[in-house]
Amino acid sequence: MALLAAFQIHHYFAHQLDLQKRIWWRFWLILLGLTLVWSAGDLITLYVAMEIVALGVVGLIALGDQAESYRSALRYLKAVLLGTLSFLIGSIIIWGVYGTVSLSALQQQIEGTGLTGLAFALITVGLVYRAALFPLHSWLPPAHGSSHAPLSALLSALVTKASFYSLARVWLDWGDLIGSELLAQLLGILGALAIVWGGWMACRQSELKMLVAYSSVNQVGYFFLFFPLIIGVSHEVAVLAKQGVILQVISHALAKAALFMAAGNLVAAMGSKYIADLSGMSRSMPLSLLSFGFAGVSIMGLPPSGGFLAKWYVLQASLLSGQWWWIPVLILGGLLSAAYIFRIFSRSFLEECSVKPIKPVPKILEIAPMVLALLAVGLGLLASTPLSLMTIAMVVTDGHE
Repeated sequence: MALLAAFQIHHYFAHQLDLQKRIWWRFWLILLGLTLVWSAGDLITLYVAMEIVALGVVGLIALGDQAESYRSALRYLKAVLLGTLSFLIGSIIIWGVYGTVSLSALQQQIEGTGLTGLAFALITVGLVYRAALFPLHSWLPPAHGSSHAPLSALLSALVTKASFYSLARVWLDWGDLIGSELLAQLLGILGALAIVWGGWMACRQSELKMLVAYSSVNQVGYFFLFFPLIIGVSHEVAVLAKQGVILQVISHALAKAALFMAAGNLVAAMGSKYIADLSGMSRSMPLSLLSFGFAGVSIMGLPPSGGFLAKWYVLQASLLSGQWWWIPVLILGGLLSAAYIFRIFSRSFLEECSVKPIKPVPKILEIAPMVLALLAVGLGLLASTPLSLMTIAMVVTDGHE
């Protein structure tokens, strides 16, 4: 993901060398923070890693050099500071009770006491805020919508995943001991509301990048159906839920990055950010629209995409656990996703405004979104590879698997 984002950034800003110089140190800072997140062995390293990521992200958002970009950067900064403060307080309580913040040590010592439960709740709330789950999502659409398209692709594909990964890791380690089924159901309900609200808001947007940004709110909601399907359920259901969320995270990263990159190409070509000005773009920018469509197949959850297989696993887990109420959410989410994806295509095939001048966009900018979109579609056919790799991590974190 980072390599393709770097490729797109290099060519998108090929004639803006000063801006490129300002981008790259932020880009590498984010990758450093993400690497620390994936490899952290204790809560304090996780805290430091997330702060490093936040610093780089604020810098990237502000590169829009417009009043809206600065407002969005400050809004993001407020969200991450509040989220990490809650995470830090919870971590300090854990250290005070157990004398360690090592995740492996805590997995052996953790107990369901009152203070531990409070710490677990604070850590959960902080990471939920940073992951932009409804109704704590208000910072996300402006942050993505006001950034340059290749930068939005990087932020959407990787940054929000860091907070969700950290939360999922804590729940997998401690959930059975101190995570209540009520809290897990609450996270699932908020995820369901995010799916519906984000999809509805995406359908209502007049700007192309804001539509894709609200689609992120919609898709993040699917991640949180994971929690009620791993607490108080059978081993078979938990495995299905884990596999489903792994595929959802990967397919969302691929598809959403492709959507933002393709949207950036379309906006640059038509010289407008509004969906209403897409008329005639099917002839002028067919490859970018095709990339948008392939990515949309995964977003909608159509076969053979990774998005389809992810939702299929979650649907099976819902049926086997008796939690049938998540199934209508999956169906409604797919319909809403189809509505906002097809809205773009229905407009782009109109010819009423096709006489407007189209700015030439270098063909090299259409390579990365096409590669990402094809990977998102093909993930459903090649799912055994990422699942087998991630199973290694499950063996380490889950003693009975």
